[in-house]
Amino acid sequence: MKADVLSGLKTINVCTHYLLNGNKIDYLPFEDNQKLIPVYTELKGWDKDLTKISSLNEAPEELHQYISYLEKELNTPISIISVGPDRKQTFFR
Repeated sequence: MKADVLSGLKTINVCTHYLLNGNKIDYLPFEDNQKLIPVYTELKGWDKDLTKISSLNEAPEELHQYISYLEKELNTPISIISVGPDRKQTFFR
């Protein structure tokens, strides 16, 4: 997860499902359909420059909330968080 690219966003929109012809679906169909409407959950963003942190303990609470939300919704642990291109900017949870 490359979290540093999200810094500076006031909100982060996470697409949770789509509406297709009024029906809720949880996949992106292959066919081109102009009636597909994405539905988003809005999460609070953060303004801190993550490329300057030396541990996840220094990360803003909003990043921790974002990670927890993704883990819960995807039912998958997120164990690697990147905050920049350098090896020292990769953290393991």
